[in-house]
This record gives sequence, C-alpha cells and structure tokens, in this order.
Amino acid sequence: MPDDLYTRFVDDLLVDIKALISSTFMVTFTQAICAVAANSVILAWGAVFQLLASVARIHLMADHARHRPSPNAAAARRRESIFALGSMVYLATLSLWTLLAFYETDDAFVRFVAATMTLAYSFGMVTRSFAIYRGINLQLIVCFVPLSLAMIVAGGWYPLEIPVGFLPLILFMKGSSNRLRDNFRAVVDARNESAVLAKRLDMALNNMSHGLLMVNAKGRVTVANRQALNLLRLGESDLPSGASLRAVTRTLMRRKIVAPSEIGRVWKALANYAAGPDMVAPLETRDDRAIEITVHRMSEEGAVVVVQDVTERRNAARAIDRLARIDSVTDLPNRRRFEEELAATLRVRVDEGESANVLFLDLDDFKQVNDSLGHARGDKLLTAVARRLQAIVRDTDLVARWGGDEFAILQRPVADPGEAAELAEQILREIRRPVFIDGYEVIVGASVGSASAPQDGATPEAILSNADMALYAAKAEGRGNWRAFEKSMDAKIQIRRLVELDLRAAVANDAIEVYFQPIVDVATRHIAGFEALARWNHPVRGRVSPAEFIPIVEELGLMNELGASVLRRACLACTAWPEDVSVSVNLSPAQFRSGRVVETVREALAAANLSPRRLDLEITESTLLDDRGTTRETLAALRELGVRISLDDFGTGYSSLSYVLAFPLDRIKIDRSFTIGLGLQERASILVESVAQMCGKLGMTVLVEGVETDLQLRFIERLGTIAEVQGFYFSPAVPEVEARRLVAEKKRMVA
Repeated sequence: MPDDLYTRFVDDLLVDIKALISSTFMVTFTQAICAVAANSVILAWGAVFQLLASVARIHLMADHARHRPSPNAAAARRRESIFALGSMVYLATLSLWTLLAFYETDDAFVRFVAATMTLAYSFGMVTRSFAIYRGINLQLIVCFVPLSLAMIVAGGWYPLEIPVGFLPLILFMKGSSNRLRDNFRAVVDARNESAVLAKRLDMALNNMSHGLLMVNAKGRVTVANRQALNLLRLGESDLPSGASLRAVTRTLMRRKIVAPSEIGRVWKALANYAAGPDMVAPLETRDDRAIEITVHRMSEEGAVVVVQDVTERRNAARAIDRLARIDSVTDLPNRRRFEEELAATLRVRVDEGESANVLFLDLDDFKQVNDSLGHARGDKLLTAVARRLQAIVRDTDLVARWGGDEFAILQRPVADPGEAAELAEQILREIRRPVFIDGYEVIVGASVGSASAPQDGATPEAILSNADMALYAAKAEGRGNWRAFEKSMDAKIQIRRLVELDLRAAVANDAIEVYFQPIVDVATRHIAGFEALARWNHPVRGRVSPAEFIPIVEELGLMNELGASVLRRACLACTAWPEDVSVSVNLSPAQFRSGRVVETVREALAAANLSPRRLDLEITESTLLDDRGTTRETLAALRELGVRISLDDFGTGYSSLSYVLAFPLDRIKIDRSFTIGLGLQERASILVESVAQMCGKLGMTVLVEGVETDLQLRFIERLGTIAEVQGFYFSPAVPEVEARRLVAEKKRMVA
C-alpha cells in the first residue's frame, strides 16, 4: 500500500471513538449484571479492570484523532501498533473475564452471556482489524486461549466445544480476515491506479494547447480543462461542473467577452450537436482573438467541445489574402481585387440600372526612369502616382495597380457620361506634374483608355478588353492622350496585336533582316563603309517601313534585343569585306538606358573577331538629350574599346552644337533635311559649309546623308571639307550578298 493511502487509512479507520465508547458501555453494563447475578465480587473487580482498559484505549484513540493527519508513514505505523496493542489488551481482558466467570460460578446464564459476548466482540474486532496484518493473529490467540481454558474449567461436554466449535471458527475468522484483506488491498490498488490515471488525465487535459469541454445529454458541462477557461476568459466559478451551456454563453455576453451576434452562431453549433455530424463554429472575441469551437458528437449521449485559439491562423490567412489582393509596392488593390470588385459592381449596380466606367492608365517613359534611376526609385514613382490617383477619385471609386506601370480605375456609380472624360483629363494633368524622388526631378506622362458599362459591355471580360483597346488607341496617337472605347477600335487593335505578335516572333528568330547602304569616300568615290539598317519583310504585309515597326519594337521593349542582333550580324558581315571598309550601326536610347551597351559591343566584336577600328556606332541627339550622367561615361568607354562614335541626324535638335563640344564624337552625320537644299538654297548651303569647317577644326569628320542628285554631290565636292556621303544617288540599302558584290568590284560609285 502506498504510504499516502496507508497514512489516510490509519488516520480514518482507527479513530472510531463513538463505537468504542458504545461498546465499552455495553460490555461494562453486561459484566455488572453478570457479577450481580453470580453474586461475585471478583467478577465485579474484573468488570472494573475491563472498564479501565477501555478508558485507556479511548484516551489513546482520542489523542490519535487530535493529531491527525499523521506526519509520515512511520508515525502512522506507530499509531497502528498502539491500536493493535489496545485491541489485543481489550480482547484479552474480555476473554480472561469470561474464564473468571466460568471459574467463579456455575450459573448457566452468566456463562452463556460471558462466552457469547467474548465471541461476538472477537468477531467484531477481527472484521474491524482485518487490514492490520500484524495484530490479527495475536487477537485470535488472546481471545480463544482463555476461552478454551474456560471450556476446560467447565468440564463435562464443554471441552468438546474447543475442537468442534472453536477451531473451525478460528479458521473461518482467519480465512475471512485474509479474504477481506485481499479485497481491501485490491480496492486500494484500484483506487490508487484510478487516482494515478485521473492525475495523468488531469495533467494531460490541463496541459493541452486546446480547450476541452465534455457535455452530457442534458447540455451540462461535466469536464472543463484549464485551457478552455483561459481561452474563454472565464474563472473556475464561472464554469463549475454541471453548469449548463446556455448559462456559459450568457456569461460570455455579460462579461462582454463575445458580441451577441457571435453567440448566435456558436449556440447553433452547441445546441444541435446531438442532431447531426460534427460542427465547427468560428468565434471572434471583443479583444480581437479568433476562437474555433468544434463540437464532436460522442457515440453515446453527449459531446466533446474543443476550443482552439486560431488567431495566428486567421491573421496568416488575412495576410495571405492581403498579399493576394493588395499590391506590395503601392498598397493599392491589385488586378485580382479589381476584377472581383468589377464583377460585383456589374452584378449589383448595373443590374439596378446604374453605370460604371473602367479607365486604364499606362505611364509614359516609366521604363526610362527604371533603367536610369533604378528599380527602387521606380517603385517610389509608382507609389507617388498611386497617391495622386487616390487623391482625385471619389470614395466610392477604386484605384488598383494593374501590373508594371499600368493602373486601373473603377468609377462607380456614374450619373453623367462625361465623368470618364473629366476624370481622364484630371489624371493626365496630375501625372504630368513633376515628382521629386531622392533629389531627382522626374517627369512622366500617361495614356488613358476608358470603357463604360453597360454601353461597352456587360461582363468584366468585355469591359476590360474594351478599356484595354481604348488604351492602345490612345498610345497609338502619341503620348499623353486619352481615348474612350469605340466599336471601330476592335478591328484596328486586333490588327495591331497581330503585328505585335509577328514582330515579337521576328525579333526572336532574327527574321528582321540587316541591309547595308554604302558610305562613299568623296575624294575617291570608293566605298568606305556601310550603314547597317533593319528591314522587315512581313510574310503577309510585305515590306514594312522601319518608321512603322521600329516604334512598335521600342514600345514592346525589344529594342535591346533587336539592336544587339543587328550589331552582331553587322560585325559578322564586315569581316567578309576588305580591311579598309567599315560598318556603321545605330544605337538607340533604350540600349544606352539598359546599361549594357559596352558589354554588347564587346561581345559582338569578339564573336566576329572584328577590329574595333572598323566599327562606327551612330547615336542620335535624343540619346544625348536623355543623358543622366552615364551617357558620357558610356561613350568614353566605347572609345576606349577603339570604336568610333558618330552623331546621326545632326541639325534636327535644338542644342546640337553643345553636344559637339560636350561629348567625345568622331564624326557628324548631317541630316538629309539639309542635303535637299544644297546648291539650291543659299541658307542650307551656308549652314552645311559652316558645320563642315567647324567639325574639321575640332578634329571630326563629316558625312552628308540623303545625297540623291548630281548637283548635291558636285556642291559637296567643291566644299572640300566633307569626307563621306551616303544616299540613293549611289545605292539604296542592299542585302549582305549585294554588299559583298559591291565591295568586290572596287569600282568608283557613280549614279
């Protein structure tokens, strides 16, 4: 027996003072009657001695009761020994008094009462003390030895009682005591095991991360762990065993832990648990926690209610939902959220007779900002644009980032058809205002396209497609424009999109051909080089003008890829020409903004094994105009490679002379707009002559483009300051095979 159970047994079982007092009174009274009946003074004194033994035993038992609980198992064993000794003395005095009665008198009544009383108390003492193994044998001895002697003293048939009655009785009492002891210990072991299991279960329940309630068929709580109380913000007094579920929900509302609107959903799950399968009810508390209540119906009557804190899971879901519907750069709704709002607007508002507008906005020159200032500043520009757009729309409108540098606006409701135009004009004005980012003044424009529902479509797909077509139309007209959707746009946009798809494929597959136009030395009339020019022979449309497809290439962001391809193939073609023949290749502003021009040129030269002195790179004034501190460094790096730098279309800009002075240039190409007037217009002739003289003094050569007549060529020859000419007078741009034939003939180029 475990020490704690043994101590409790000793303290509880062996201090029955009332029973001892009652038995003392009955024994003393009976012994007194017998002493009177036998007229024996000895029996009377024996009764007195019995009374003193009982009083002493009562005193010891009372002292034990006053000092409960026993401090330890050793103290309990000492008190058990005292109890066993007292029991033995009490039974010994009783059985000795019986022996004395048999010895003193022949009175049958006295003998019968004495023997019966001793046997009765021996039975009671043994059954009462069955758990005290160490005292039971002594008690049997002190009881039946004097009693057997009494039978011998009585003589006659009385001694026969010893083998016939006493021995079977002793064996029975001994066996009964053992069986009672075994049963008692089995019960104690079972109670101990149950206590351990209960303790483990209690520990498990109270250390669960989830709250747990067990509810019986009457809807009353029979078990509630500590975590359930913590999650529901209840104390133990708020949820006692047997509390009804309805009382619990009332407490939650009274304590303002949960709003009444939340309780209804929870109560539905709790009240109907017996009627169907498991139910789950979400619960939002007033302190912004998310609780999930799951009701598991048990196979028998009742249910198990699991209370779980899902606040982190809810917050994670909200964050995921935010990431799925909010743009991380601008904090605007993203494309998915916009499409959901548009669908809801068309489903509710338009069905009720209201109108709505969708406006698509595309920033002009955003890629230039990204390439020159970096993506971080590009993101800041997008954020600034988002703030401006939010400032000019109404509270009922929705501004979203569609992707890249595109924004979408849902204007709802719309009472006046002119609201889209008014908002579009306001957007264009706001976007044109300068934005200051990290000390840089950034100016961008925008193109806007709009479509109205239900006039331009009743489904989200139709409205978005039509607004997109309107944006295409606005961009096709130039930057900074707004267009509303028109039905005629559909065919035009489809054609434009097909062209774009074909153009993408052509660039990717090197289907854009490289033609070469001769550059002629004025003095010798021999070919000094070729200018590489891109030509596109569309399989359906035939020859497409560079003026038509080059702007589309730039819009599609393919200029870097096309430029690198043309440069690579031009360098390869040049290797087949004589050493004194060079090749000129145009570089676009987009290639400079990419920051890879030097690397691209170096790779092309290495791939063709071409000497850098045979490569002439042509840049336009727009490239120099776009200078943000890196263009000058790039040009210097290119010259360090050994290539030459030419300024193309000279004279078409407003500050060309400043470029001639500020940038490292080797050659100036005078635009064909001045060549037309040579020999015919005095002002044009004077200007070309002056520029040629100035460039000669600055160490730069001059090339005149667009020479188409003999008069123009003779005027150029008379000047004596222009080194090279180029134009249809000599040859248009020709395929590579024809270019090889021209240089192989080594003829003077004449008309």
